Amino acid sequence: MPVKVVKKFPDINAPGFDFRKWDRQFRQSNVVINDIRKDAYFPLHWTTFSMKCAFGGTEKYVLGSMKYSVSEDSYLLLNEDTLYESVIDSESSVESFTLNFTKEFVNDVFYSISRRDECLLDNPVRINEEGLNFYEKLYPHNPQMLGFLKGLREFIRSDLTDLQQLDEYFHFILEFLFSEHMNTIMQIKLLDEKKLSTRQEIFRRLNLAKDYMHSNYGEKIELNDLGKISNLAPHYLLRKFKKHFGITPHRYLTSRRLEKAKEFLLNSDKPVTEICIEVGFESLSSFCALFKKHYKLPPEKYKYSVPAG
Repeated sequence: MPVKVVKKFPDINAPGFDFRKWDRQFRQSNVVINDIRKDAYFPLHWTTFSMKCAFGGTEKYVLGSMKYSVSEDSYLLLNEDTLYESVIDSESSVESFTLNFTKEFVNDVFYSISRRDECLLDNPVRINEEGLNFYEKLYPHNPQMLGFLKGLREFIRSDLTDLQQLDEYFHFILEFLFSEHMNTIMQIKLLDEKKLSTRQEIFRRLNLAKDYMHSNYGEKIELNDLGKISNLAPHYLLRKFKKHFGITPHRYLTSRRLEKAKEFLLNSDKPVTEICIEVGFESLSSFCALFKKHYKLPPEKYKYSVPAG
């Protein structure tokens, strides 16, 4: 089946809208959903394996007690059969961009890149069912992935009808996601627990804490809160987080807040006091001191000067 392009979110409040019918298309073909909105809400619903991206703003995804924020610096991978809610609530327009992959397509591509050439020459078509689950977490964008996405977005906006090129984009992007999956496996191997299942579970929980801070930096977040999110004892979380990521949760959160403050200073007209509160700092003096220490200039001057270093 050719790739399907959907350029508008469905109206779930329309009379007769059927989520099961809407979901059926994702089992039949790969689908791109691309819309630009200031506000949107989709209640709890099903997904096939999907890559969630957003440009020009933030789209939020809720999985139980976990809240992810997807923006231009990262994307979210969700496995088939995951249930989630999604929200856009922004003063400016946000481009939501999601790639949905059928189970058959994922398994076929995985088969072709996980087998030796001799095997593929003798058995070019997958016979046995393959299964693969990605790690559901935020992944930082890199230039190669952004290049693929830029080309795909431009292709869709051009209204071209070359479905073969569209299909090739899906192949290239999925192959890249598999390489990222292998990089993730290598990160898990660095954990020092003996059992693989234990290493995988610790990795998953540590990333829940990390992604929560990355996504919800504007909220008041304490170590106990992260313990509840990751279902880890606070001290154990602190020790493991520092060992795996090389930084404590508090320092990671502070760095994330300063990074977002810098973005607001450069890309908005918001006053420093408002930015301080929006990124989660409770003390203006503390925020200004930390910002100057990190970026070598106070925030009120950073917007209009070239930072040192």
